Amino acid sequence: MALPRVGVRGIGTWVVTLLASALLLIPVGAALQVVLTAQVDDRAPTQALVVLNPARTWGDPDEARMSRLDQAAALYRSGVAPVVVIAGPERVERVSRDYLMTVGVPDRDIVMFPTGSDTVGALGVVARVLRDLGWSSATIVTDPAHAARAQATASAYGIDAHMSPAQEQVALTSDGVGREVMALLRHYAWTRWSLPEILA
Repeated sequence: MALPRVGVRGIGTWVVTLLASALLLIPVGAALQVVLTAQVDDRAPTQALVVLNPARTWGDPDEARMSRLDQAAALYRSGVAPVVVIAGPERVERVSRDYLMTVGVPDRDIVMFPTGSDTVGALGVVARVLRDLGWSSATIVTDPAHAARAQATASAYGIDAHMSPAQEQVALTSDGVGREVMALLRHYAWTRWSLPEILA
């Protein structure tokens, strides 16, 4: 029994359908990555806790920052890492340091590196500091929706990145997930290829 012949138009339709399906699966995969990474609370021992500075897109940056600092202090007290690194602009150093000290982190174990406030710049500085210290692993504290992009950026720099997003006072909203899906897709399509692997 002869198989039916497929014309050029049929093959073209099949290829277009396949490509359209693949293009739809990419943002779905990114959304899954954002949502699943937001639920992670990795408490494996690392060499440093890194607190990323929140941008204004996450609502009140002061409230988000305090939530991240609370999470970092809890991780420090449970022995996840011996030092807390505050990444962000210099203007937040004093208030962040003072707050961490009030929740049980000794001043000697708090380190501040002025980095600016964007994820790529902040983690680039952190990666260089880890390299200079001979370290390679860090637990990154940020907001739930931002965790996937922070982990992808840190990994691109060669950091052995463990994620522990701050859950208190920071809800995972559809708005935040949508924004981070777009940012994560941009990271994989463009930003990723311009980042040097600082920690081999």
